[in-house]
Amino acid sequence: MLHLIDLDVPALNYTRFISAWLYRGREGNFLVDPGPACTVAALFDALDQYDVRQLDWIFLTHIHMDHSGGIGHVIRRFPEAKVVCHEKAVPHLMDPERLWEGSLKILGDVARVYGKMLPVPPENLMTAEEIPFEDGVQVIPTPGHAAHHQCFAGKEFLFCGEVFGIFLELEGTMYLRPATPPVFVLEDFLESMDALRPFLGRPLYFSHYGRWENGPEILETAREQLLLWVEVVRRHRMRSEHPDMQAIIDDLTATDPVYARKNRLPAQIRKREDFFSVNAIRGMLQYLEKKD
Repeated sequence: MLHLIDLDVPALNYTRFISAWLYRGREGNFLVDPGPACTVAALFDALDQYDVRQLDWIFLTHIHMDHSGGIGHVIRRFPEAKVVCHEKAVPHLMDPERLWEGSLKILGDVARVYGKMLPVPPENLMTAEEIPFEDGVQVIPTPGHAAHHQCFAGKEFLFCGEVFGIFLELEGTMYLRPATPPVFVLEDFLESMDALRPFLGRPLYFSHYGRWENGPEILETAREQLLLWVEVVRRHRMRSEHPDMQAIIDDLTATDPVYARKNRLPAQIRKREDFFSVNAIRGMLQYLEKKD
């Protein structure tokens, strides 16, 4: 059985944004994306409520601080757990200093609130092929949001990280926003989305945020949205070497009906979405500078 664990960040007024997924079954227990270091206490409280005394595996879709910053703390509490991650993530988990410096550069004070990652002992790291899970857990490399991004598919789940962007269920429909921080490569992102086509017949589980049944709908919506955003950002870049971020956000809100649904979200979530929209746009601008 799968359980969503909310990992709110009161210092940033973040709700319905960061979550972990807990699986409890015959094969064992696993956790997907334990969240930032600052939410470890809330995570442990939730695990206590579910009476989790052992974690067998921790799956990391990627190692950005909001997804994996608490991993070292979790390993100290559950030293038997094996951490499943991309091979490119391994050195950063063993020595997270460069990852911390990069997070500070991109996120600034938000990264400081998330908190520093503790190192993970190398003996806790493993590849997914070793997991003795019924019907297997398949790992799908999905670079785009990050070079070390990957998704996990089982018989009844697809943990998709941020390959389709940021998701929120909203009154029976969806809010979706691309998650394209630097370094963004459009072609990699599109190929990663397409790589998930064979797995879209099962429910999708997002770290940001929730669950959705209709995988093909997510894929087509996210692809169309991503291409639209790149085109809108390209138009603004052609007009000015240093385009105005708010003008781009206003243009995207007017031209992207899925993104425009943010206006139906609570004010604090809209503010958060505007902040991360700027990061997404910066990734696209960097890509276009190299491409054009």
